[in-house]
Amino acid sequence: MNDAREPRDAWAPLERTGETDLWRGRLTGEDRSVVAMRRFWHRIPHGPRCKVCAAPFDGVGGLVTRVVQHGRSTANPTMCGMCFGHLADHPGGAEIDISIIFADIRGSTAIAESIGPASFRTALQTFYQLAARAIEDNGGSVDKYLGDGVMALFIPVIAGEGHAECAVAAAVAIVEAVERSSLPASGIRVGAGVQRGTAFVGVLGSGDRLDFSALGDPVNVAARLGALAAAGEVLASAEVWGDAEPSVVGERRTVEIAGRQEPLDVVSIRPAGELAAAS
Repeated sequence: MNDAREPRDAWAPLERTGETDLWRGRLTGEDRSVVAMRRFWHRIPHGPRCKVCAAPFDGVGGLVTRVVQHGRSTANPTMCGMCFGHLADHPGGAEIDISIIFADIRGSTAIAESIGPASFRTALQTFYQLAARAIEDNGGSVDKYLGDGVMALFIPVIAGEGHAECAVAAAVAIVEAVERSSLPASGIRVGAGVQRGTAFVGVLGSGDRLDFSALGDPVNVAARLGALAAAGEVLASAEVWGDAEPSVVGERRTVEIAGRQEPLDVVSIRPAGELAAAS
């Protein structure tokens, strides 16, 4: 029997490379073992956590996970050693519907030059912490930190079928958290892009250079939207907006996406503007 008391066995049935059906079951939540594993670890504080099983890396929880081989992987610091080992032994994945966020600091090069590298590093760590909290609070998983930005995945096994709504809420929360923090005083503001669609989710890379991530057109579009978003703005595709039914106000427009022949219908959300109006 596989339940929340058996977090270490969740990936065991992946006995041979390319078990697409098993991967799809795990990623969509139809196979409840990963859900049970994440529920188990979320009872133990505190983050940052493994982006696969949610095992905590810091505090008392970090001491526990290291004892049972779920401590942070030295090969990939966003995963625990147990999950990285399972995924390395059983590479594969499946095409599933997910939502993706890219959020980053606007004008980071000029800001780093003006405030100096040490101050910029401190500010960057603050941004990472605010973003990670907003993402995890809304059912997402930090996929990777990208220098001055963050990429997050909202997968059905974690975020449920309403992953688009979760992604929009997280993107808005990231921008709001930054605007409420001390970061704008240093000139640091953030823009974010959100897209959903069918992507390959699973093990990428080779040898010891492995990652659990996603690739495909929706990932590329989310990255483009993240780059196009202005400071204090979230750009979500019209498809995401229609699925999310968010409570925030948005303005429709079209944007040009590099590599696409047709412009993309998007919704611009400016939670930073709403905060300013309310203050």
